[in-house]
Amino acid sequence: MHKYLTQWLFIIRLVGKVLPAVEKELQTWRQFLRACPSPFLQKQALQSIRNKRFHCQGGAAFSLLNPSAAEKLIPMIVAYQTISDYLDNLCDRVPLYEGIMYLTDREKDTLIERGLRHLHLSMFRALQPNYGNNENFYYFYPVKGDGGYLDNLVKVSREMLSGLPGYVKVKEKIFFLAALYCDLQALKHLSPGNRSRYLMEWFQRYQKAYPQLYWNEFSAACGSTLGIFVLLSWASRREITTNEVEALFNGYFPWICGLHILLDYFIDQEEDRREKDLNFVSFYRDMEQCLGRMEKFVKMALIQAKKMPHPIFHCTIVKGLLALYLSDPKIISQNLEKSAFRLLAATGERDIFAMLHACRLLRKRRLI
Repeated sequence: MHKYLTQWLFIIRLVGKVLPAVEKELQTWRQFLRACPSPFLQKQALQSIRNKRFHCQGGAAFSLLNPSAAEKLIPMIVAYQTISDYLDNLCDRVPLYEGIMYLTDREKDTLIERGLRHLHLSMFRALQPNYGNNENFYYFYPVKGDGGYLDNLVKVSREMLSGLPGYVKVKEKIFFLAALYCDLQALKHLSPGNRSRYLMEWFQRYQKAYPQLYWNEFSAACGSTLGIFVLLSWASRREITTNEVEALFNGYFPWICGLHILLDYFIDQEEDRREKDLNFVSFYRDMEQCLGRMEKFVKMALIQAKKMPHPIFHCTIVKGLLALYLSDPKIISQNLEKSAFRLLAATGERDIFAMLHACRLLRKRRLI
């Protein structure tokens, strides 16, 4: 009973305190974008905030690990996640060198990769509070002129980060996760005929460290920022140990991070087929294999969550991910209700369906 009471207290605090604080931060960035000189960049930035605000909401949930530091953690997490969502939009919808007919696909991919990696330098600079040089992150990108939007997101992230007393103890792990994320973004947006091969070759460098994963699952895990946010939130404490940092890192990556992004792709299958976007769930042999592997991620995520400091919180995060994504209307529109039920049941937790219902109510009220 104590476990479920604590879990629901987390959820009440999330809805009552964290979500309004996130909305306040996002509204500040919406207002900033009114002065954006580029209509294209303004549109992509506003769309990323409108369509992906739940990423910021989920990330900011980690401020509940240390509510006394929420005034620093929430602006930092929102700024960093907004960078991620904005760049994802820029990668998805702009073919950088499609019009250069004399280049081979490999030559085009080389140019595109350079452009995307330079754009994603912003995600590293946002994690370096003492880095003083200004950089033109759009240098190799065909559209420029955001009115300082990306630079200011980086600035806010740096300013908030400088106030986290334990950051030095988590920095190495965070940079590892950020590097994986940026590698993934640079590779998965290359030419459709080659991108899966590039990702498979990339995975070979890490396969010995993660032998339980398929290449598409490793790629999915690299696409989540949750590992970064849990470490940042833990770094807001004055006293943290190496063992705690290791437990959080190993629990979130790859299992909780992998579950997070596999769920995201699971509900986006039809949309990605229509848009011809890469979807990591589509690489499973069939739906039975897909569900079997995702069930493994559910179970491993919960096992790992119970090994971490504040295990009830992390178990709530895992179940919250399932409830959030599987309450999406896309589940019904794609006839995935039975599959969703199977994934929910894999938790073995009796309250998971109550959490699903709660997420549906929050969706109806447009709070998520």
